Amino acid sequence: MVLTVREGPEIGFDDTVLRQVQSEVSSIKAEYRDRLSEELIDQAAGESLRRLAGSRVTQFVPLFVGRFTRQRIKELLGSGELPGD
Repeated sequence: MVLTVREGPEIGFDDTVLRQVQSEVSSIKAEYRDRLSEELIDQAAGESLRRLAGSRVTQFVPLFVGRFTRQRIKELLGSGELPGD
């Protein structure tokens, strides 16, 4: 599994933070595998990661990527407006 940030500014997190983000995204994919595609989850996680690009305290980035991504997924599932439907 590789999280890809397809657009936006260069995100300058170190490898440790990015590995932790990858782990969080893998957990989210396992949690929602029956309801959403991996691509949609990657997109939501990429958006979350971009929102945190200027973070000064990077050890919290994986936690917030997880929170923001789950929040976005819940919004998508609640609205019924999933891409490709």
